[in-house]
Amino acid sequence: MVLKERTSLRNLVDKGEKHYRDRIKFCIDRARRVVAADSSFHIEMEYELYDDGSNPTDIFGGDIIIDDHDTLKNHIVWEAHPNIEQNRLLGIGYGRPLTDENIIEELKDILIEWIY
Repeated sequence: MVLKERTSLRNLVDKGEKHYRDRIKFCIDRARRVVAADSSFHIEMEYELYDDGSNPTDIFGGDIIIDDHDTLKNHIVWEAHPNIEQNRLLGIGYGRPLTDENIIEELKDILIEWIY
């Protein structure tokens, strides 16, 4: 779902357990600073963002990995289907993991704007 208002990680974890117990998948439109989260597959969120007005060249994805459900200790894995094309456009290969630290920092800031 494309987020329309800020939401807590606790809300997504409690609701998202129907998809994956240990993660919340997300996609970010870097240009529009919009986030889609809580679907089973990154591709579903890509299409939701397209329908919401996003361009394919602006979408990146990853997972918030929940290390501890009680404390919500977590870390982010910047590995997802939309990153394959982004890495190619950035000239850094065809892999799913993002490696550009500047882009990762910018995407983290956008993610924090939407999920607290």
